[in-house]
Amino acid sequence: MKKTYRYYGMLLVAIFMAIGMAACGDDKDDDDDNGNGNKDPRIANVIPDDMRQRVSQYIPIYDGINPPNVEGIYIMDPAVTVYDSQANYDVGHEIVPVHLKFFNQNSSNNTLDYHEKEGDISTAEGKGAFISGDGSNFTIYFNTDSTVPQYSATLKQALVVSGTMTSSGIKNLVYAILFTDKTGDPDNHLVPAGAFRVFKDGDGLAIS
Repeated sequence: MKKTYRYYGMLLVAIFMAIGMAACGDDKDDDDDNGNGNKDPRIANVIPDDMRQRVSQYIPIYDGINPPNVEGIYIMDPAVTVYDSQANYDVGHEIVPVHLKFFNQNSSNNTLDYHEKEGDISTAEGKGAFISGDGSNFTIYFNTDSTVPQYSATLKQALVVSGTMTSSGIKNLVYAILFTDKTGDPDNHLVPAGAFRVFKDGDGLAIS
């Protein structure tokens, strides 16, 4: 009889362990489906889930509701290619310096505004962007409309910017551009909708 009690006791333990492991597995799937646990629905308004998963292979995503204050102007110089889905830029290819301005950060709803300038080539504006993160680490998501006068083009882009704030600037700044729509550009000089590129600050610090 003791053997029977022991047997059923061990069986119950095994069942409870299996249920617990299954529950943990379900939680992990939910986290993966929402960008490493970030369930903020605004992410889907910036980039589709499938593209976000692709981009996350090349840019760190920092979750959390207590991001640092990132207001200021920062320069990515050199701006170095990490990945180009169209293979137009080789890994390590340098583009013109990128000036990033973050302003009007609102800590109550984690929003901020954005302005960007790439040399004399293009400018971009983003309003109502939102920021996630914790401690010194952050990720910013937003949509922008860009103009490229050289090719008479207007681009709709989704941008994702991640990094770590320091007293000197943004450390390990990584910057992803997702091209969601394009008008103009009759000779197709620019990349098509659906493509994306990822760049990083080549010396590891985007100074302010």
